[in-house]
Amino acid sequence: MKIIYLNGPSSSGKTSICRELQSILPEHYLLIGIDLLINMMPERSNSWSTTESKGFSWKEVSLPNGKTGMRITSGPHAKKINDSYHAVVHALLKSGQNLIVDDVGDGINDLQIWIDELKDHSLTTVGVFCSLEELARREVARQDRMIGSAAEQFYRVHNGINYDITVHSDKLSPRECANQIAKRLTGGRF
Repeated sequence: MKIIYLNGPSSSGKTSICRELQSILPEHYLLIGIDLLINMMPERSNSWSTTESKGFSWKEVSLPNGKTGMRITSGPHAKKINDSYHAVVHALLKSGQNLIVDDVGDGINDLQIWIDELKDHSLTTVGVFCSLEELARREVARQDRMIGSAAEQFYRVHNGINYDITVHSDKLSPRECANQIAKRLTGGRF
């Protein structure tokens, strides 16, 4: 089966690009991301503040630019959810589904896990890049994100990765990014 793995910080436009890919690619692809499983968790599992929980919570971290960012942390239940996320991806592939994976990985460490797990499938990695200034603007405009999380991810998610394809969502619309990806996937036959 085919997997298109998109990695980038929160507010970089990954989900919008994924939806555009679903609409323009000639084959059918299901879209999956960890948010799907997080939305299935009981609300009490997570502390969307700096109070530690068994699920997901936030902690303040110092950023390379001297500012403070917010990094998501995983308690024991959140770690099980992440394992379940990987298991769901494998189950969907086993059932014959092509997938678009929408992720906020921890650089090459997380991507290497996916590469190892998906070695029997056709995997294309896509880095979604966006300037720090634009990420901050989008994060505030969305009003549903932890302020400072996109900046923290900006400095971390792409570390050590050489992607098959890169797009810059601060320079192109989601549709234009999806078109670039689709052209590379289809050898320009799109």
